[in-house]
Amino acid sequence: MSSNKKIGTYQQSLLSQEEWSFSDTAQLALKEKIEHSCKRIGEIGGINVYRGVTTGYNPAFIIDDTKRKELAADDEKNKKLIKPMLQGRNIRKWVYNESNDYLLQTGYDLNIKKDFPLIFQRLELFKTELVKRADRGIDWWNLRACKYYGQFEKEKIIWGLTADKWAFAYDDKKHYLPSNGYILISTVVPIKYLLAILNSKLLKYYFGFIGVMTAGGAYTLKHATIQQLPVRIAKDTEPFIALVDQILVTKTADQQADTSGLEAQIDGMVYKLYGLEPYEIDIVEGKTK
Repeated sequence: MSSNKKIGTYQQSLLSQEEWSFSDTAQLALKEKIEHSCKRIGEIGGINVYRGVTTGYNPAFIIDDTKRKELAADDEKNKKLIKPMLQGRNIRKWVYNESNDYLLQTGYDLNIKKDFPLIFQRLELFKTELVKRADRGIDWWNLRACKYYGQFEKEKIIWGLTADKWAFAYDDKKHYLPSNGYILISTVVPIKYLLAILNSKLLKYYFGFIGVMTAGGAYTLKHATIQQLPVRIAKDTEPFIALVDQILVTKTADQQADTSGLEAQIDGMVYKLYGLEPYEIDIVEGKTK
């Protein structure tokens, strides 16, 4: 009986309890090298990953621009509860498409009926569904308790739970995300530096060891997976940030603009940062058989 299966030996140090499939020795050695002298995102103090807002019933709390204008025109103070929102489908690599969606951020204990009567009238249309929610605050019109609502209004990295492409975007426009989206906030490591690392070919390659793809071939970028990505902090982050700024300016003006040259520069800097040799770069870029 003949077989096309390859048989080889593997150093035990290259395997861990989390691995249930075998890569060749070179790839496992490369995985170990990428992890060396790095910290997982979840281990870096000052970096936090948060899930988007769980409303319990999106049709009530997510409104379009027409309704936003109507509520804002009728009562100026309603503006403080109307927050810009991005859906996963709006997020691209580096940047996002503008959205027509807004979130009614009714808080955990705000008295919407008393203080925001027009928003109350809107929500009352959905009272039957809202009363049934497990995810709710003090009253049926409130959102669930959440300590990190304010984080959505900070400079951040955003992405969707599932994405057909490896894509993280920059946001400094205070967008909220729904429950199938995530945000990353950093008070220590520059956000744009982290964006460069996350969008690199190297981190995309590393995802193959720890991540899950959907049956349709989309990336599943859940909280626990992102927390496991290994990040090395450069002594000088400014060259990375400068390139990201160029990409953001270019993509903001025209999302179809070609920034492959700038991205290649970032990839090269990331390879150097992680100490990769030319043959290891070939592995990452799929140039080896």
